[in-house]
Amino acid sequence: MKNYTDFVQCKKLAEILPLDSADMVFAHCDSFDEYTTFPRVLESSENFNIYERDVPCWSLAALLDILKDNIKIEKTGLDQSDIFTYSIIGDGYDYKTYEHRELIDACYEMIVKLHEKNELVI
Repeated sequence: MKNYTDFVQCKKLAEILPLDSADMVFAHCDSFDEYTTFPRVLESSENFNIYERDVPCWSLAALLDILKDNIKIEKTGLDQSDIFTYSIIGDGYDYKTYEHRELIDACYEMIVKLHEKNELVI
């Protein structure tokens, strides 16, 4: 189960969302000139400390908090397998995400789409 946004998603969300809404960070290591493989959890919003080259990251909980009550989550089973897909329907929005194997990917898609339509409320 994917619990946080991947590096590509993080870079896009950093252009859309307030940085203080991130609850994790891919830290840049200057000595190796690379990023950590896994994001580290930020201590708290009061101790929010993302350095210039770090990339903010969002957990599933943080993205669901951004979307709040304006969505409905659909979980669909694929045939008789134990695999499920998720899609999100926005209440009052004329949009439904594609089906994703990971709920966080559906959240990401909804946030990007709402931003494109100027309907994202933060």
